[in-house]
Amino acid sequence: MTSVPAPAGPGRDDDPARPDRDPATAADREAWLDRLCELDDDPFDDPQEYWDPESCAPPPGEDELTAAELAEVRAAAADEMLALDAASTGRRGPGQAGSARVFPGESASRAGGFGVGMDWDVMPGCGQLALAADAAVEGGGRGDSFNGVADHELVGLVCAWDRVEAHAAARKLAAVAEVFRRHPEDGFEPEPGQMPGVVHEFTRDQLALALGESRAAADWLLTVAWHLAIRLGGTLEALRDGIITRPKAELIVRLTQYLEDDEAAAVEAKVLDRAGRLTPGGLRSAVARAVMEAAPGKARERRETAARFARVERWAEDSGNAALMGRELPPDEVLAADQRICWWAGELKAAGLEGGLDELRARAFLDLVLGTDSRPRAPQADGTTDRPPGAAPSPGAGPAGGAAGGFAGQVTLTVPLGTAAGLADRPGELAGHGTWWLRTPGPGPDLIIAIDRITTQDCDHRFESRGHDPGVRLRHLAQVRHATCTSPVCRRPASRCDFEHNTPYDAGGRSCLCNGGPKCRHDHRLKQHPRWKVDQLPDGTFRWTTPAGRSYDTEPTRYPI
Repeated sequence: MTSVPAPAGPGRDDDPARPDRDPATAADREAWLDRLCELDDDPFDDPQEYWDPESCAPPPGEDELTAAELAEVRAAAADEMLALDAASTGRRGPGQAGSARVFPGESASRAGGFGVGMDWDVMPGCGQLALAADAAVEGGGRGDSFNGVADHELVGLVCAWDRVEAHAAARKLAAVAEVFRRHPEDGFEPEPGQMPGVVHEFTRDQLALALGESRAAADWLLTVAWHLAIRLGGTLEALRDGIITRPKAELIVRLTQYLEDDEAAAVEAKVLDRAGRLTPGGLRSAVARAVMEAAPGKARERRETAARFARVERWAEDSGNAALMGRELPPDEVLAADQRICWWAGELKAAGLEGGLDELRARAFLDLVLGTDSRPRAPQADGTTDRPPGAAPSPGAGPAGGAAGGFAGQVTLTVPLGTAAGLADRPGELAGHGTWWLRTPGPGPDLIIAIDRITTQDCDHRFESRGHDPGVRLRHLAQVRHATCTSPVCRRPASRCDFEHNTPYDAGGRSCLCNGGPKCRHDHRLKQHPRWKVDQLPDGTFRWTTPAGRSYDTEPTRYPI
């Protein structure tokens, strides 16, 4: 395949500019390709038309050429042969034969077709893509050599194999669905060609033996295959094309399996347009919101049913340590418990206990459960401070005490206007904890709500701060527009991020919604690296461009309507 850029589809970004590209026009490229097509014809079909420029004899019928004319003809023929050789090998670029002009989208690399915007880079997952990716490197799978492969081509190869892997998973699940179809449970035999509703009891055993998996894993494989074949055709197609991975397809199945067919289809339609670029955590949040919109009653029922299976689990870690975890707990109490753990971890740090934040939180968790006090010099009831570490604290002095009336903290809760006005029953969004139903004691207090509009076009700078630091409202609205860090792969709650100026304040950037958003400290530093670039678009989208020249977008958070 020649390394010619694939045509850009709707909404596709332009190929990043490169200084070594010659801006040939479309007509130039078309004329060059026409010449190559002419050269593909057999030069020996008509001996009167083609002749050997290296022979001493002049062309047939042209024995009156001058020496200068003959030299010009020979030079032209040599150029044609060099161009044909370059095109047939797919190696046209600086330093290559016939490369007086560098054509846009071409590369000297074997992996040139996987560069930004090239044919293989935009091809859906398929067997041909696997063959092309396999041929793009030297070594044939053992000791692969990527010599000469540019960074953006190498990333293109990684993405190509990811699409191939997803395509293979879709084919596998289609075969599993056929196994399901051929082995219905007794009494559930469907019409010919139809999928049964229940698979035979021992079918999972057959798959488990064949794949070396557990019965539970084989049963889940059958479940996923059934839902993709019957209810989630769009998800199966996206998996087959390599737009989403198998774990993402399974996540969509898991969160929609209790819905009716039309409800599952509605959820699928709301998330598939962005499922490929969302992280698994981002996709889980998006599907949860879509489920709330498509079937709010069932979402509530599922949550209430799951609460009856609340439990604490423990298991051995691979390292030899142990783990303890609570499941299906009330969200508000989990939030309060988490804040209490953070508070006591701060007390431990202030008292001189060594360790990072995670280690201190783990120690605080155990203190709260066991009623112990791990402060190195915890105060006694009589005021002395020589009590040994680990001794139980006096009532009210340690983590088991605490202020009466519970533990208070600050959170950002985004509630749909219809819910706040009593016109709908849509859940709100609690940063870092997903969807959330607001519960207040008794009839509940009256809420005073100030409504501010977040622009998605040219900014009117209504909330701009005069100095470097954003005001309270500006920071809050930025956190509402992006509930998490604006990196495409970070899920850190915006309330725990920096307000980062896209154009630095000291370089003339505004402290405004049009020039700022939440970034965690890592991505704040990443954005400032000279080889990375982040653009903020008028609608609040952040476009991240990597050193390899590839761009990725983060759109504002979508909330239930």
